[in-house]
Amino acid sequence: MRLLTFWLAITAQLFAQKPPPPDPNLIKAGMADTLKLNAYADNWCIVYINGKMAAVDQIEFLPHNVVSVSVLPIYPMTIAVMAKDNADPKTGLEYGTQIGDGGFILKLADGTVTSSAWKAKNYFKGPLNSNIINPQVEHTPIPANWFAPDFDDSSWAYATEYTTDQVKPDGDFASYDFAGAKFIWTDDLLLDNTVIFRYTAKAPANYRKAWNADGNIDITDIVNEARLAVTPAPSLFQVNPDGLATGYLTRVRGAQQTTEQFAQTTAGVTSAIPIDLGPATDQVYLVLYGGNLGNVTSATATIGGVAAAVAYAGNLTPSNGVAQFNVAIPRALAGKGTVEVVFTVNGKTSNTVTVSIK
Repeated sequence: MRLLTFWLAITAQLFAQKPPPPDPNLIKAGMADTLKLNAYADNWCIVYINGKMAAVDQIEFLPHNVVSVSVLPIYPMTIAVMAKDNADPKTGLEYGTQIGDGGFILKLADGTVTSSAWKAKNYFKGPLNSNIINPQVEHTPIPANWFAPDFDDSSWAYATEYTTDQVKPDGDFASYDFAGAKFIWTDDLLLDNTVIFRYTAKAPANYRKAWNADGNIDITDIVNEARLAVTPAPSLFQVNPDGLATGYLTRVRGAQQTTEQFAQTTAGVTSAIPIDLGPATDQVYLVLYGGNLGNVTSATATIGGVAAAVAYAGNLTPSNGVAQFNVAIPRALAGKGTVEVVFTVNGKTSNTVTVSIK
């Protein structure tokens, strides 16, 4: 009984205690302290500020879109960006036979803008010498800490500025504020496909940090922690707003293997080329590109609702975030016209893309 009375007394004292008053000298940041960051890339980008990821384009290919986020500035502010143009990692080509062009632009509300004062370095070039008949590429390993504030970019060249007419931005670019900013890339807008930019912005004149309460959240190992999250569904790339798949066709006829295209671009409009399955002895495979692919333990596919044999599903080497999906077209689909293609990898179903079958 005495023990119970003791613990009741202690509990009463604990509940009677009041939390300490807030520190009167503690100043929290508010939205008025943030800056709007707008970034646009042809085709994709990820932005780091002071070593922490600030923004990532959620659309890998089309449509081109503006990434717009609010950031809390800490000066000096090191901005590091990886931008990628759409290019086959094996050939450097887009749409199978074309040479694409890149371009990146960024503006912060404090007046920081992209210009030739930024550093730029390419890590994926192709097709070398603009050879689209026998395309070859060159990949340079990307440094693990390219986004760190103390990364040494002193040997890098400065970025080259390009006009809006040269880059031809589309999508929702015109709806955002990029006044004063310049499109930048390396000195090769056509053949350099993966470019890293770096720039350190100084505090604006008369700037004063208005808050002193900085967070305690640890996001230094966020990449490894993210690996514990739910496995994402595979994403299949598409070449037009109608969902036409990105890739090409492989035909096996006896001992001969040939490559064909199932998409064509005329006057800026991309459309399907109907796939001829040929004689019964032909084996015809779709070779499609996508992303969001981890380690593959199982993969199935359907084309036009018909089960199709998956010959390969995995990341390219080096992957650059791109995965390849090879699947045999069932001959029962001859004459079906536009059909939907869907992959299921590790139990996760992809988005739907289409091809046309003659």
